[in-house]
Amino acid sequence: MALVLVAWMLAGLLLAIQAWVSGALREEPVALSRATVIWLTWAGLWALLTPIVIALAARFPFERRRTLRAAVIHLAFGAALAALNLAAFSALAPYIGAISAGQTWLETFVRLVRSAFLLNVPVYGLIVGAAQALRLTRSARERELRALQLEAQLADARLLALRAQLQPHFLFNSLNTIAVLMREDVDAAERVLVLLSNLLRRALEISASQEVELGEELAFLEAYLGIEKARFPDRLTYSLDVDPKLLDVKVPSLILQPFVENAVRHGLATLGRAGRIEISATRFGDMLRLSVLDNGIGMDRMAGEGVGLSNTRSRLALLHGNRHSLVLANAPGGGLQASITIPIGSPEAR
Repeated sequence: MALVLVAWMLAGLLLAIQAWVSGALREEPVALSRATVIWLTWAGLWALLTPIVIALAARFPFERRRTLRAAVIHLAFGAALAALNLAAFSALAPYIGAISAGQTWLETFVRLVRSAFLLNVPVYGLIVGAAQALRLTRSARERELRALQLEAQLADARLLALRAQLQPHFLFNSLNTIAVLMREDVDAAERVLVLLSNLLRRALEISASQEVELGEELAFLEAYLGIEKARFPDRLTYSLDVDPKLLDVKVPSLILQPFVENAVRHGLATLGRAGRIEISATRFGDMLRLSVLDNGIGMDRMAGEGVGLSNTRSRLALLHGNRHSLVLANAPGGGLQASITIPIGSPEAR
């Protein structure tokens, strides 16, 4: 508010100087002190109205598909506030020397209607335009900041994926599985070797994009789960229930990986019975729900959220704001269900 007041006082002083110089050039001299009082009063009234105009600009912004509506609304409010400024200025006119010699108050009011009112409406438009420009600038900076934060989050996600897939014990277990299968089932050993190759290739060459097609995300998970199933053929089953029409929908890259890894780590590793992991994707209007369900130990015995889950929450918030949800809950039959709901479509397009 202080900055607004200072800006209007400077504008009032400049207009007073302009009126003084203009009067001198027309040989109709106006006292600088009188011009200063008049224009500072006018500017002060607009300083009081500016917060209202800024609030209206925020409430009715000029947006795609709503430009005409915003224009009509602001035209109405502009006329109303211009009239309010004019009424207040006219009421103060006798006390600030705004009534010229030989004129009545009514004559002065009529003169102000012709001049000041036609000035006040464009002033309202300038304030709305400035507020709109500031809003767009702020939004651009926020998008840039979100983009930088998302790049950092994605780098962390890729690092976590690489760490999970390239850690020595994972490679050792995978290679040991292949070695065992080579003596028992060469074809199965070859399949696991191909899965491991695909997994490592995807981990090393994963796209730098924030989003990938759901089909790519599922292919990465299938390679990971295929290797784990080869290690524990009788202790792990998994299924994917996804409408083929959803495979090209964009989702945050590696968004499901932390939940699948947790299902294996906290389910299969400590479960006395066979482990089951169910991955599904369902569309609800313009929203996509992704789900990872296991029959493991559930939330009560988990140590809490790891870095991967925390990273996932942050990425979802940065990508989709409040248009997302991430829910972790114990499944009715035991185990844990992780559900993510996000809008369908690129964040840049919304």
